[in-house]
Amino acid sequence: MAASPTMPPVQGDEVSALHALWGRYQKAVASKDAAAMLDMYVSGDAPVMGAFAPKSYAVVTAANKQPVPRTLLSTAKEDVAGEVKLPPDEIENLDIHTDGEVGSVSFDYKAKVGHGRIIWTTVHTNEGWKIASVVYSINVPAADSEGTSG
Repeated sequence: MAASPTMPPVQGDEVSALHALWGRYQKAVASKDAAAMLDMYVSGDAPVMGAFAPKSYAVVTAANKQPVPRTLLSTAKEDVAGEVKLPPDEIENLDIHTDGEVGSVSFDYKAKVGHGRIIWTTVHTNEGWKIASVVYSINVPAADSEGTSG
């Protein structure tokens, strides 16, 4: 039987550093500081991808009277440009995990245009923690009228 690899214990400092990254991002969103938000990504080309929940996809497709992409791909630079134009989302259920080198930051969001979950993948760089990619779910309000968001 092979021995299982042991991982060094994750320092609370790394979880705290990821929590600080999230806090800085929220502050930058509130102050509409696009440069500060973009600086938190490894690159302006980092992928940001949203996916419609099934009922939301049906609502959006019906409203457009033709099929629309199930997923929406953009870059960090494009996403930040749009983010500064909207009011800040309501955030809850923050969840942070890391092994000290890579991590995830996830949270639920609620906005006028919809709600869902956002998940950042993060990496510990020479400049500190950075967002490597973002995925998020999209639930539009019109789909909620049926009682569920999925």
